[in-house]
Parts: sequence; C-alpha cells; structure tokens
Amino acid sequence: MTTRPRRRKWALITGVSPSGLGSALTQELLRRSINVIATTPDASLQPLAHLSSPTPTYTKLATLHLDVTSAPSISTAVSQTSEFTGGRLDYLFNNAGYGYMSPLLSADLDAVRRNFEVNVFGLLAVTQAFFPLLREARGVVVCAGSIAGLSGCYQPFIGSYSASKAAVGKVGDTLRVELAPFGVKVVTLVTGDVRTQFWENARAASPRLAPDSPYEPIRAKAEAMMAGKTNPAGQHEAERWAKEVLNQVLAPSPPGHVRKGFLAWAMWIVSLLLPYWLLDWLYARTSGLGELRGHVIKARSVKKTQ
Repeated sequence: MTTRPRRRKWALITGVSPSGLGSALTQELLRRSINVIATTPDASLQPLAHLSSPTPTYTKLATLHLDVTSAPSISTAVSQTSEFTGGRLDYLFNNAGYGYMSPLLSADLDAVRRNFEVNVFGLLAVTQAFFPLLREARGVVVCAGSIAGLSGCYQPFIGSYSASKAAVGKVGDTLRVELAPFGVKVVTLVTGDVRTQFWENARAASPRLAPDSPYEPIRAKAEAMMAGKTNPAGQHEAERWAKEVLNQVLAPSPPGHVRKGFLAWAMWIVSLLLPYWLLDWLYARTSGLGELRGHVIKARSVKKTQ
C-alpha cells in the first residue's frame, strides 16, 4: 500500500526587511521545513535579497511584491500565492509595520494616518483578501501587536504608534472570534523590545520638535523618548524571539496571545495591576512632563507680575 506524501505547509509574511522580525521569522520557518513566501512593498524586491536558500532543499522560498496599503498589489499577491500553494495558505503573518513618533499636539496627521494605514487597515485588508486561502487550509492569522498597545503603555510622545498598536490588539481579538467558525485561528503577538532596526527607521520617519514647540523646555527628553533612547537595556535577539514565537504559533492549538520579547510579560502585568494615577505620575516623571509643568507655572507667574 502506498502512502500519500505529506503536504508541506505554506506561510506568507508581509513587510520583510533585512534587519526586521519578518526576516527572523522567514529563516526560522524554513528551518522548520515550512515553505515561505516573503514579501516586501519594494517592487525591486531588493530588501529580500539577503534571504538564504532553504535547507533542506525540498523546502521552498518564494519572494513577492506586496504593498499592504495597495488593493491592486494585494490582489496580485493573492493570485500569485494561490498558484504557489494550490489555493491554500496555512499561516499569514501580518508583520508589516510603520512607526511615526511625535507629541500628539504637533503630529503630522498624514503621518498618523500612515501609522494606521500600514499597521491596522493594511493588516485587515490583507487578512480579508487571503481569507479564502486560509479557510481552505484551516490556517492561522498572526497579527503583529506590541506592548505599546497595552492599556498601561501610553508613553508620551509615541502616542500615534501606540494607538495603532492598540487598534491591532482589538482587531486581532475580534478576528479570533469571528473567524473561529471557519476553522481559522488568530494569534496576536504582544511583542516587547527586540533588537532590530525599528527605532532607526522610526527616527527617519519622525521629525525633531519644531523650534516653537510647547515642549521646547524638555526638548532633550522628549526627543530621546521619540527615538526610543529611554527604553531600558535588555532587548532580545530577533532569532530568539522568532523561535519562541513559532513554538506557540505552530502548535496544534495556538494561544490567542503570544507575549515574547523584553518586558512583554512585565508590561502586561503592569497594565493589569497599576492604577492610572500611578502610571500618569510615572510617565510624567520619566518623560520630563512633570518638569514642564514647573516651567508652565513659572511662566504664568512671570506673566502675572508684568
């Protein structure tokens, strides 16, 4: 009696770049003999040139152009993926992300929209488009959340990014319930600090404070926070993060949330236990906003005496 060969699973990852989490996921999936479609919004595919050929050789690596903010790009990627996989997709990693940091008072609203277009609406658009393939495979959708989206994490001067990640968490939770009847599972990653080029990219996307900013008296602290320079040391390596994440995502019954990366569990506990008044005080103290209050009171006093 002959036995049918076991069908190899396929994973698609959005937003893969040389130094990002998507690259680490790609390499770890290949090591686990899962075929991977790595995608990038760059039509030249240059950000994917670093990816190595899979070992063993029967595991496949494909590369595609996919801009999660473009409906035509998504549609083309779905068609190409279906050809690769035979109309199925086992894992969809919504990894694409964008980070714009600024005080909300002076935020460029187009850049804020970009945060949501990539991090939230792009995630939803890609999931909608690939759903038929996921349903066919009874697959898994992975949403790239962050500790920045937790209720207790409202660090000043990165509010636009944090708000987009909070939305990702809510979208992921709702999708998990809505897709369950179709046998499609949804996992939201609550990722802590991991050593990537994220903050370097965020600094490139985020301007310095304007000279007339109301936060001028605490410029150094505000810009340090916008640049991620106030984060505590202890970032995890991307390779370690990918292994720990996939240990849970690839399980027969993956959890609804996977908390990996530096401080991921700690910040979740902080969000559960600490009252808002205490968090307000801590954020004011660490960001310089408490110091700014003193400047404001002093300026008002001077104005009254004139």
